[in-house]
Amino acid sequence: MKLFSFFSRKKRSGEELGKQQMEEAKQESNPVSYDEQIATFQALAYAFDSEVTKETILRQVYEMTGGEFESEEYIEQNPYSILYYVYGWRDPAIKNYNYSNHCIWFDLEFFDPTSQYKWFMERMGAITNGDIEYTDISIETDSDNWEWINFKVNGVQKKWKLEKAGYIADHFVQRFSYIPAELNIKGRYTYYDDGGQQWVIDYATEEEQIEFNKRTGLNREWLGEGNHFNEPPGE
Repeated sequence: MKLFSFFSRKKRSGEELGKQQMEEAKQESNPVSYDEQIATFQALAYAFDSEVTKETILRQVYEMTGGEFESEEYIEQNPYSILYYVYGWRDPAIKNYNYSNHCIWFDLEFFDPTSQYKWFMERMGAITNGDIEYTDISIETDSDNWEWINFKVNGVQKKWKLEKAGYIADHFVQRFSYIPAELNIKGRYTYYDDGGQQWVIDYATEEEQIEFNKRTGLNREWLGEGNHFNEPPGE
């Protein structure tokens, strides 16, 4: 898969996500009010950045669907799923850039390896509430045009092989699923998608995972399960 600019094509991918989810919701889900969904997420310790208001969220959902659906109704017809994606969103208009520090909404089709490997790795640390920290991150290209990422995780030096320069390594995401066990940490990275190509990465303990799925009705998995990403290549 050749690289594309994520932000320049955000609206198109959002429209595809929106149309699919709205049609599925009409067939499968009972509506849940916006306020009830927010209250449930708050009970699960999720909070938006102070600059992210209801107006901000509804505007983002409007853009995500290409203006085809009324935003609040769309959220209510897709209980918890849409808001969960939005918790993982980011916007340069927000001072802290990210809508929250709980999860990451992403799509590898729009991944720019020239800058986002480093950004993504830093975010994978930020969502763990201090359990995991990635530092000293740098990218290098070897004589065969393979890219490598060098970094420290909780002070331990590591080096991962990525892909040929200009291509996207989806196994890069898969590798994070092994980190908590390597560090003997209780929490684990989680994975959620609605059946489309966009997904949300989060971090939870076993107990938090059970409670999240029970309260939201979403089928959130552990990252690394379900064959969503390729296994890393031999090095």
